[in-house]
Amino acid sequence: MPTSKKTNKASARSSTLSGVRSTILPNGVAVVTERMEGLRSQSVGVWLGLGSRHDPIGKAGLAHLYEHMVFKGTRKRSALRVSQELEAVGGHLNAFTSREQTCFYAKVLDRDQDRAVDLVCDLVTGAKLGKKDLELERQVVLEEIRGSEDDPEDLVGELFAKALWNRQMLGEPIAGTLDSVAKLTVEDLAAHRERSLSGGVPLLVTASGNVDHDRLVATAGRALESRAFGQRILQQVDRVGTKQSSRLVVQKDVSQVNLILARRCVGAHHADRHALGLVNLILGGGMSSRLNQEIREKRGLAYSVYSFSDFLLGTGALGVSLGTEPAQAVKAVRVVSEQIRKLRLEGVSRKELRFAKDHAAGAAVLALESSSARMQHLGKCLLWYGRPIHLDEIMEHIEQVKPEQIERVLADQFPDVLEENGWTLSAVVPQDFKGNLLN
Repeated sequence: MPTSKKTNKASARSSTLSGVRSTILPNGVAVVTERMEGLRSQSVGVWLGLGSRHDPIGKAGLAHLYEHMVFKGTRKRSALRVSQELEAVGGHLNAFTSREQTCFYAKVLDRDQDRAVDLVCDLVTGAKLGKKDLELERQVVLEEIRGSEDDPEDLVGELFAKALWNRQMLGEPIAGTLDSVAKLTVEDLAAHRERSLSGGVPLLVTASGNVDHDRLVATAGRALESRAFGQRILQQVDRVGTKQSSRLVVQKDVSQVNLILARRCVGAHHADRHALGLVNLILGGGMSSRLNQEIREKRGLAYSVYSFSDFLLGTGALGVSLGTEPAQAVKAVRVVSEQIRKLRLEGVSRKELRFAKDHAAGAAVLALESSSARMQHLGKCLLWYGRPIHLDEIMEHIEQVKPEQIERVLADQFPDVLEENGWTLSAVVPQDFKGNLLN
């Protein structure tokens, strides 16, 4: 990505990546597009470098509630006009809040590019944030939270984050809690907007599909010209502490046990992240993985079992998710523990490593087949790494993983499943469950 001082004109360059162009607007906003031949559509997103991990202490759910509130109308558009403007031409408007970013995005026909860009930029900069709207939308979010608490799989996911990142904002639910959301005010929302539009927080525009880059730059420039955003592209996050909570078990009126065994792992910038991703695939990343074959296919101990790796800035999560009958839960966890130990001690065969590389490369290609996926890939790469990362580069990193990297990852990241080795347990269990799931 280019870095330049503000001028009266946008600075631009054509990327060495096929079809990718990037421009820095005079007010510091990065605009990056990727042209995809053969499409009549495009996806465009405006990214804020703020997610739930950036919420102030005691105000969990603020970024998520703000995401909801912008759809209640702006100074230029009513809520009805916001909802109708793209639907009237067959388009789609949405947003999401993750732990590290918020993205407002649209998918439209190429002919409607200007309409989509102007609308999404208006949502980011011009939300009204009225008190009456807040009370209405607060109830919507509270119902969303209650729905998650009623779903054992959703609830165990929230417990897992809390156990892994104890007393840090990473450990709070993205949507917040019933208590935290009930206390959020219009002033909190306004402060969040000002923070998101300050020079200290990255703001990006990304688009993929049949995109006219020069026209998008002009439209975004007009829509965003009233704000000065600075030149920062990369996100910055607070240091991740070391304290963890080993067990969080909730008893509910359920008939199954849903649990997650997890520990912290390397982050999005670590050199071993690709090796760890391959080991995760071998352990529990698909139907042919060790965990699925051993626990479900051979022993019938669980209806759902898989492993996962999630890379964030400065940290990551490695874990195993399991859903099973209460009578099988303790045995199933024991088998998970045995398989992790066996994997570490025996290592990965050449055949397994080749399989995992081919699996990962194929999945990466398939995941980026749509304009929406490419737009989101651009935004995340810019915020995490400061530049677009082409699919060929990702596949090259996967292919270059060496056996010695796999051995290092197994030794460093897959200790025995014990509390003293950093493993946490999160579980939703029946009210009469008495099993000891983490010995």
